[in-house]
Amino acid sequence: KSVLDRLKGSVHIDTKVGIGTRFLLKVPLTLAIIKALMFRVADKLYAIPLNAVVEITRVTESDVHIVDQREVIRLREEVLPLIRLNPLANVKLSKSKKLFVVVINLGNRKFGLVVDRLVGEEELVIKALDDHLVATELVS
Repeated sequence: KSVLDRLKGSVHIDTKVGIGTRFLLKVPLTLAIIKALMFRVADKLYAIPLNAVVEITRVTESDVHIVDQREVIRLREEVLPLIRLNPLANVKLSKSKKLFVVVINLGNRKFGLVVDRLVGEEELVIKALDDHLVATELVS
């Protein structure tokens, strides 16, 4: 009941002696369940919708190149921008260091996201933000 209250949902219980009990759960349509890839970067847990993930690959630091002052990798004749969420990403690492790269497709653009550790696949409940947060910059 407390979870439904937090989600602004409700529960209705209808019991008939000798017949049984019926539970009617109502949850707002602003909720969605998605499959997500869970990963960690600098001990923080992140999720990205699985339908945006093209593939997961491993590259070495020596596979990372600089083009127009941005890091990129070449993957199957395609040059992909590389994004590192780790604040220590600018620290020079050994050229043989292996990196997990999650290749993501957003619209018609692909990029590689460097992650520290893959956690797995999870189903997540997504709830729409309150109206006063929707207009806030950097909140998604």
